[in-house]
Amino acid sequence: MSDAAEDVKWVATLSDGTTAAEHTGNWTLVPGERKPWIRLCKYAAQNGLTITSLRLNFRGRTIHLPRSNFDRFDMNATSRSPLYYSLAYHVELDMTDGDLDAQTRFIDIAAHYADDFAVHYIQDTTDGNNSWVVVTQGQGRNGTSPDIRWTKPNEKSSSE
Repeated sequence: MSDAAEDVKWVATLSDGTTAAEHTGNWTLVPGERKPWIRLCKYAAQNGLTITSLRLNFRGRTIHLPRSNFDRFDMNATSRSPLYYSLAYHVELDMTDGDLDAQTRFIDIAAHYADDFAVHYIQDTTDGNNSWVVVTQGQGRNGTSPDIRWTKPNEKSSSE
């Protein structure tokens, strides 16, 4: 694995107190197997565990997503616990006349809440100079927005 790929890694704490870190132990890239994050989620589900915190280590910095029982800065009584976490990798391609001019890679870690919103931290992992915090709403657990009202053919939606 290249040094650039190891510049970024997720670290998750499970409900039994163990820590799983990408690129270490069972959470390394294995040819022919699912990505470590997918394997971690499957492991947690099979063992009745949940992820209680998620953070991203990137070039010597650690970025923490909101977690349950946040006991710092006197916020434990007012902070909210995420319902679950997610992780996604994105690639942005710039093409001219069918030729690839540039490629930018991103990692997106998110804390999802029961109120149907999520807090995302998105890191540009190509040059590392940009990162964003984004709050999204209306993306339910299955990715379908509750703002979309499905209707049967020839039936008016309630919003019309």
